[in-house]
Amino acid sequence: MKNVLITLTLIAMSSIASLASAAEQDNPKVEDYRYSTHLDVAKVLATSDTQYCGIGPREMTYEDHQGTVHTLRYQAFGNYCNNEN
Repeated sequence: MKNVLITLTLIAMSSIASLASAAEQDNPKVEDYRYSTHLDVAKVLATSDTQYCGIGPREMTYEDHQGTVHTLRYQAFGNYCNNEN
């Protein structure tokens, strides 16, 4: 009985670890852009909303040439300035 419980515990722990790994792949850690950041963008998957006026944070989720998903945070000018100079 003790061996069965140990086996079930190990199976449950490995399932949790694989789910955590899959969740990390779906929601990668956000990296802040710096001038020295090397970008390897093969495909842009998503960008954040630009409905603000002025300089503000924006995020881009992309896939590199190895298939790894990254999220990059950077500063950009918003597209929502109505009749402002």
